[in-house]
Amino acid sequence: MKRLFPISAIVLLLVLCFAGANGETRKPAVAGTFYPGDSTRLTQVVRDYLRKVKDLPEVDGQLMALIVPHAGLVYSGQIAAYSYKLLEGSDVKTVVLCGPAHRIGFQGASVYGPDITWQTPLGEIPCDKEVCQQMVASHENISVLPEPHAPEHCLEVQLPFLQMILRDFEIVPLLIGYPDQEVVENVADAMAGIDIGKDAILVASTDWQHYRPASEGWKYDSVGVDCIRRLNPDDLESYLKQGKTEACGGIATVAVMRAAIAKGADKVKILKYGDSGDASGDKATVVGYLAAAIYKSGDVDTVKSSEKEPREEQSTDYELTAADRETLLKIARTSIDCHLNKKPLPSFETSDILRDNGAAFVTLTKQGRLRGCIGYTTAFMPLHKAVSECAIKAAVQDYRFPPVIASELPGLHIEISVLTPLQQVESLDEIKVGRDGLMITLGAQRGLLLPQVATSYGWSETEFLQQTCRKAGLPFDAYLSPDALIERFQAVIFGEGE
Repeated sequence: MKRLFPISAIVLLLVLCFAGANGETRKPAVAGTFYPGDSTRLTQVVRDYLRKVKDLPEVDGQLMALIVPHAGLVYSGQIAAYSYKLLEGSDVKTVVLCGPAHRIGFQGASVYGPDITWQTPLGEIPCDKEVCQQMVASHENISVLPEPHAPEHCLEVQLPFLQMILRDFEIVPLLIGYPDQEVVENVADAMAGIDIGKDAILVASTDWQHYRPASEGWKYDSVGVDCIRRLNPDDLESYLKQGKTEACGGIATVAVMRAAIAKGADKVKILKYGDSGDASGDKATVVGYLAAAIYKSGDVDTVKSSEKEPREEQSTDYELTAADRETLLKIARTSIDCHLNKKPLPSFETSDILRDNGAAFVTLTKQGRLRGCIGYTTAFMPLHKAVSECAIKAAVQDYRFPPVIASELPGLHIEISVLTPLQQVESLDEIKVGRDGLMITLGAQRGLLLPQVATSYGWSETEFLQQTCRKAGLPFDAYLSPDALIERFQAVIFGEGE
């Protein structure tokens, strides 16, 4: 429901960020050190790594994301080849590369595009302009910040593999700065807004523990590898904070896992694990490396053919009991109260359904008038946690209103909307006012309206589409554009006193 800036501010931000970027080339920073600087030698090295991949596990579904290492190729290249080997013969056209900033610390996340060309000894790679703009427009802490990218190696070392395997592809280079939970969630949300699958893939760049004996290092790495094997980003994030596992790109990996899950990924294959000692022969002090694939299970051909078949209506039955609803409303109010009064948030007893990942909006009204509304459109965190965070943000981060103060809280009414997954609208006849909410995306602009908004104003289907365009800062008839992406969803809606 919320955009972090008015459209005018977003447009201004994009102009300022991109004005100096047109035609720029990001020169290689680590050619000749992390990998050969000579194109002939680099081609030979990468080909040899790919050729030596043996006994590659079968990925029986649609590949959504890869996890790869980023050390010098002499140490980690053979492990990385196990991930990239899966892309041979694929139709991938956009690769979203997500990793940590090793050299220059900063707050937030930085996309070094859209009008940037990245260069290696094997040639130049353009950035995906539309996706880069979409990422930057999605959250205020995702911006265009060239400085941390200039000396950084974690994304650059992936490019020779991609150049050897893919043709006519583009990249979205994304670095995450200081570890910050909100930034990680925003990056996951932004990546989940991309059409991941046949034409696009996510890549998380990370090495694991550093400079321990191999026998001790594996004990740390095995904890993180197990989280990935179980496709559990929450545990990985928790164990990273506790020091039970170590990964320099751990936060990037958490974000990529959450985005992939939000797009339907449900399986992982661990392709290869190793350490720097495998290449150097020195097992006394090693760095850990992992190659893994995250995918959506099921036969790919079956999935492709079924896209043309009539689709079943989504179910809005989340099996939320009266107790579940009461718990979520209590969590929302308590979260706001604790935030405004600077009190620690208590733990809540929740049912299994509330601990499952879910997407939700929290709407605040005062004397019947809107006072704040913010939500997540993708399910990348437990539902009870999503409601807690959205309640706080609706109270103090909705740019349309001044922040709620503690004395207002007793007079606020809280309503929660739990969302079904977004479903692309193939025909406008699919839209039903009163049942569906709508989201429209065109270029870097996006707007969403909940199902109850159309009902409360008595809009027709056409008016609903027009008002959704208006919410996105687009012309009223933008929904007719062939480039517009229209998605619908349903919601379980409940409020206090009902």
